[in-house]
Amino acid sequence: MARRTAQVLESIYLMNTAEIFRESIRIILLHPTHFHSISIFLFSPLPVSLFLSHFLIHHFPQIPSSTITITDHLLGHRLPNLLSKTIVHIIICLPSSITFSLLGRAATVQAVSDSYNGINLDGRRLFMRSGLAWIKLLHTRLWELLIILGLFGGLVVVLATAPKVLYVLGICSTEIGFWGVLGLLSIPFCVSFAHVMVVGNMASAISVLESECYGLDSLWKAKTLMEGRRQTALAIALLSNMGFRLVECLFELRMCMGISMWEIPVLISMYSLLLVFETVMNVVFYYSCKS
Repeated sequence: MARRTAQVLESIYLMNTAEIFRESIRIILLHPTHFHSISIFLFSPLPVSLFLSHFLIHHFPQIPSSTITITDHLLGHRLPNLLSKTIVHIIICLPSSITFSLLGRAATVQAVSDSYNGINLDGRRLFMRSGLAWIKLLHTRLWELLIILGLFGGLVVVLATAPKVLYVLGICSTEIGFWGVLGLLSIPFCVSFAHVMVVGNMASAISVLESECYGLDSLWKAKTLMEGRRQTALAIALLSNMGFRLVECLFELRMCMGISMWEIPVLISMYSLLLVFETVMNVVFYYSCKS
């Protein structure tokens, strides 16, 4: 088994984005039943929560407005409506994100690992092992969440204080100062946020595949492993998020035009399969970096 793993690592050495894309499709087509079962039973609650949040925002527009009111009191300025909707999506999707979604990621990572190691995939064993890996994944995700909250917290503090300082110094009004500081910080903030996300994606694979490495250690190891490969990681994340957003836009479009009941399960299945595919690509990328 060790020799087979070495051969696999050699065959996927330094894959580019297109090769990782093709390799991920090949793995999924080798075991379509198992990956489809993971998408249905473990990943589907996340798109259900996401589409539910879109439905609530569409039919109850006062929900984002209440979010804007809270941030208005906090910052002294109104947030864009898109950002307030994003906050609502995060709140509604959080329970399924830290339960079923993490179980699905753990099962998918195990399935790819077993495929590379020549182990016959067994659905019951995959689900049991994913349950054991869930705690480690949750630990890793919590550290990732703390880092992201630190980024957002720093941004909020600067946006709340810098415009007032500029106003006291007589440089500009608080309104102009707010949007000026926001424009100045938006690019470094987005770059830092994207970096944390791609490191977190690989850290999830490390937390499942390496028994003694999880939490902050897995994030640090992921950062070290992808040195020189960050463009590939960003390209994978970009492709995945484009697919997710496309399905969301399709749901919003059909909801505005009058969605049929049979379309909802189809869209949920599409989103769930994209989650499986994203996880498989990140595992292949992990093996490519590790080789």
